[in-house]
Amino acid sequence: MIATLSTVTLLLAFDPAVIWQVAIFLLMLAVLVVFHEFGHFVFAKRFGVRVEEFAVGFGPRLVSITRGDTAYSINALPLGGYCKMTGEDTADDGTADPGNFQHKKLWQRFIIILAGPVFNLILAVLIFAFVGFTFGVPTGRTNIIDSLLPGMPAARAGLVPGDEIVAFNGQPVKSGDQLVDSIHREVRKPVTIDVRRGHAIFHYRLTTDSTTLPNGTTVGLFGFIPRPTLVQGSAFVALLYGFTNVGDFVNLEVTSIVSAIQRHDSSAIHGTVGVARIVIQAEQSGALYVLTIAGELSVVLALFNLLPIPALDGGRLAFLLVEGARGRPVDPEKEGLVHLTGFALIMVLFIVVTYHDIAQWVSGKGGL
Repeated sequence: MIATLSTVTLLLAFDPAVIWQVAIFLLMLAVLVVFHEFGHFVFAKRFGVRVEEFAVGFGPRLVSITRGDTAYSINALPLGGYCKMTGEDTADDGTADPGNFQHKKLWQRFIIILAGPVFNLILAVLIFAFVGFTFGVPTGRTNIIDSLLPGMPAARAGLVPGDEIVAFNGQPVKSGDQLVDSIHREVRKPVTIDVRRGHAIFHYRLTTDSTTLPNGTTVGLFGFIPRPTLVQGSAFVALLYGFTNVGDFVNLEVTSIVSAIQRHDSSAIHGTVGVARIVIQAEQSGALYVLTIAGELSVVLALFNLLPIPALDGGRLAFLLVEGARGRPVDPEKEGLVHLTGFALIMVLFIVVTYHDIAQWVSGKGGL
């Protein structure tokens, strides 16, 4: 494992292609987080809360410009950003400062906190709408291989992007949906396929792998992404696709989380390293897939932040709901201690998940 990790490190250090792929991932992550913080920023300004700093990135400042009460900064580490509001993490100081977050009405503070996740959902809608308008709205899938997942049966057998699977176990393939259904029925079983590549037909025999769907059903898979059927439409159709796709993905994520909890399955959990791997794999398939992953990640970021966990937006919203129910704020020192504890637990979880991601990467498992 040490030798393999060293190889991965060397590739990251000297392979320009990998460096470029990682740079794209970091840019994507920064855009998603900054847009999230921009939601807090917009409504903080709207309700008269003083924003001391709006920053892109973390760490040492590279550039900073002050306009009014706010310093707009670009920092050295491009891993997101933050919106620092006066009084957000401190107790009411008893002054009449109208720019203090704590002095605003409960509903205003609630909207300011909620705006971050909501902006991520809005960004996801816009990304999917852009995909629909630029590339076309997906209406189905074909029986043509668009991309392959490394180490999976299709890649090991020698299939290549652009191959058209025309027969499965001796039966003609009439559509992409029929092909996928046929593969799903064969769990870890040997199958035969006929593939059209150019003007030639090639015959393959391979054994399917398996995966577990969010509903707990185990299905077979080859390890490839079918080329979608794309239909160009109007801007309205693309925007409608953006909204419906976000709704569908929210439902899928919630179902997946509930199912994973019920089955005590952590295999679907990815940290920064795991997400980076997924994005790098998507980059090999083109801009359509990178943008699709970006939209999905924006939804995931919104849902994650809405979880009622201390230190997250959802945890802060929970305290505001308690304040509304009891008619007075929770003791700031106690709330601060809860958020600090929550942050520490999140950091521990981050370390555990990162180790899991690296182990999966080194062993050739996981990914898309």
